[in-house]
Amino acid sequence: GAFFTDSDDEKRVRPAALLSSVLPASAQMRPERGGWGREGGMALPLLIRAAKLTPEQDGKVRVILTNHRTVTRNTVEQLRRAQDELADKLLGPAPVQATDLQPLLKQIAALREQLLQDSAQIALEVRSVLTPEQLERAGQVRVRMKQLQSEMQQIYDR
Repeated sequence: GAFFTDSDDEKRVRPAALLSSVLPASAQMRPERGGWGREGGMALPLLIRAAKLTPEQDGKVRVILTNHRTVTRNTVEQLRRAQDELADKLLGPAPVQATDLQPLLKQIAALREQLLQDSAQIALEVRSVLTPEQLERAGQVRVRMKQLQSEMQQIYDR
């Protein structure tokens, strides 16, 4: 499928696909722009693909992503549960005040912060594997992606 590619008669997981399995949920849950999310920030899997990793780099990135997967998934699951609990309170039949929501809001904020920190750490580790030329290529792709997002927003705003 889309997550695998044949290479040297063995299946191997592609780092961009692995990263997609680690980061998207956290990225989509952050409303701010300029993060790793789809709301206008960097799409790290696309940037990794743009860097055109060597087989050795591919292996190193795969290890980085695998090492972070469990912790990130656990944090995302905790965030989902907290958000569900918040929705249940807001949409439930019992009266609710802002003070009733504060503990959940603090928990959600802390989990989002943890996901942001984790995403930055993953990006730094992946970045350390890239050559200056690959970083430049990824930067060029990022600039083009931002241009396209701006163009799409202009179309939407008409």
